[in-house]
Amino acid sequence: METSQNTDNGPAGSVWRTTGAPLLAVALSVAILAGMGAAVPPAEKVPADARAAVERVVADYVGLYTRSTLDQWKTLFHDSLVVAYPMKEGGIRTRGLEEFFKMQKDRFETGRDMSERLENVRIDHGRRMARVSADFVFVDEGRQNPGKLGLHLVESQDGWKITAIVFSYDKS
Repeated sequence: METSQNTDNGPAGSVWRTTGAPLLAVALSVAILAGMGAAVPPAEKVPADARAAVERVVADYVGLYTRSTLDQWKTLFHDSLVVAYPMKEGGIRTRGLEEFFKMQKDRFETGRDMSERLENVRIDHGRRMARVSADFVFVDEGRQNPGKLGLHLVESQDGWKITAIVFSYDKS
């Protein structure tokens, strides 16, 4: 593809013109999209025990998030966990398991009354992996802070482990 500048085309000022075979590009796109749909098994084909195991991890992610069960909560995560979230300044902050866990533990050690609940939970299964998306409400000393949450889980010989967390609060 090549571009040409045209000042009458809005802020970008670019017009895309194809120089190749547009039908081939469309055919390849359709083939790729069709193949992507076939790569993920329909929800009804996920074994019931796998579905139940993932649902249990999601329930424990919220249920074990207390001062007295925080060490047990940590076992839900794989050692290579990555936690990512957008920062107010526009960057992205990431943490590994130990740094993330220490922050949680330090906050609970202050005696703060904290909890989290999930709403509108959706679980999408793949082959020995699952993606969870949900609305969350983090409650800190009675103040409710809503946001969006994504979890990725992978099944290993040790069971299902959370390998990634991505979240953002609705308001900064």
